[in-house]
Amino acid sequence: MRIAVVGAGITGLAAGYEAAKAGADVVVHEAAERAGGRILTTELAGQLVDEGPDAFLARVPWAVELCQELGLDGGLVSPAQRAAFVYSRGGLRAIPQPNVLGVPLDFDALAASGIVSAEGVDRARQEPDLAGSPLAGDESVGTLVRRRLGDEVADRLVDPLIGGINASSIDDLSVKAAVPQLAEAASRGPSLVQELRRLAASSTADPSAPVFYTLADGLGRLTDELAGRLGDRLRLSSPVVDLADLEADQVIVTLPAPAAGALVAPVSADAAGLLHSIDYASVVLVSLAFDAVDVNHPMEGSGYLVPAVEGRTITACSWASSKWTHIGSADTVVLRVSAGRFRDERALAMDDEALLDAVRADLAATMGLDAEPQAVRISRWEQSLPQFRPGHLELVTDIEQALAHDAPWLQVTGAWARGLGLPACINQGRQAARTSMTEGAIAR
Repeated sequence: MRIAVVGAGITGLAAGYEAAKAGADVVVHEAAERAGGRILTTELAGQLVDEGPDAFLARVPWAVELCQELGLDGGLVSPAQRAAFVYSRGGLRAIPQPNVLGVPLDFDALAASGIVSAEGVDRARQEPDLAGSPLAGDESVGTLVRRRLGDEVADRLVDPLIGGINASSIDDLSVKAAVPQLAEAASRGPSLVQELRRLAASSTADPSAPVFYTLADGLGRLTDELAGRLGDRLRLSSPVVDLADLEADQVIVTLPAPAAGALVAPVSADAAGLLHSIDYASVVLVSLAFDAVDVNHPMEGSGYLVPAVEGRTITACSWASSKWTHIGSADTVVLRVSAGRFRDERALAMDDEALLDAVRADLAATMGLDAEPQAVRISRWEQSLPQFRPGHLELVTDIEQALAHDAPWLQVTGAWARGLGLPACINQGRQAARTSMTEGAIAR
């Protein structure tokens, strides 16, 4: 079986690796000069610091399993700090525990956190007694949370967590595609909080087990290893402009949705149109290294989130050298600051000087840090995070059905499909390769 993979982000690399492992004659084409996509680890102030994602979920198996296969599991590390904060109502406040993606399960803990007002807590306390019906169809996370717990919990707790992950607003995000845990709970009964409590109580997961993992020398180690395993089957600076040019029986396209749509258009206009309907957000990640003596704020946690309602430029600040024991030193503190979300491209529009000024102003306001950094790195990721609107999973199914009809030799997948985290992308790439290798696969 001759298989061509278009795109060498984590999805394409995983697809190419899986196909090669199964004995296919595979070629992975990448337009850029390097593989890895948004996964990139470079040096900052003598430290290896990721420029894009810096962790993946530990309890979702696919990334851990791939690291084990590649012999990288010995380098897996989990965060040294679990506590996280939200900048709300003038200060950094600990996220109340327990919670599920920001939905509080203990209203007394919510009150003690100070993240929302007394009125906001009173509104949230009403949730278990509110009338309602099980979740019908798909709706936005914001619609669900606002209906059940009120606007303050939605804006100041749930949106910074779920919206921050997706660089979006919860009012635009599909509850089924973005947070299936909430969809499952909401479909079980009228009280979201009570059902989440029941699910938590019935869980067999070890509460002390790591939630996240990374590699001690950065996530770039994973993509570098995959690229190395592919060897000359990986072709860099090799853009594909027409699928007809590929000498392959099966083709797997792992590009972002708009680029995939452009490639697919000649063979499936229906699939292409649907791919072009998927929006993307642009983000900027500013990494800063400070002399430790200049940082007076306690760094006892992994960092903090900034709700959109606060009107700041930054959306999150990771205390990287506290979060990870392999970053930073006794003399150096490393921060990773995120900015930008869908429909808010102020940060992307700023030049480097203006962006750094805005970031430093926000660091001074939120954590009292007004020192001059010893090193700065700005990573701009334009159109990098797909947006999962209500009805997204149905849209993906429609794309798959259109391709099955129009071009059964072609699969299109990636972060825009059924999950944008590393484990989901790895699984989607490997599953695409397995499908291409089945006896029933239709050659072009």
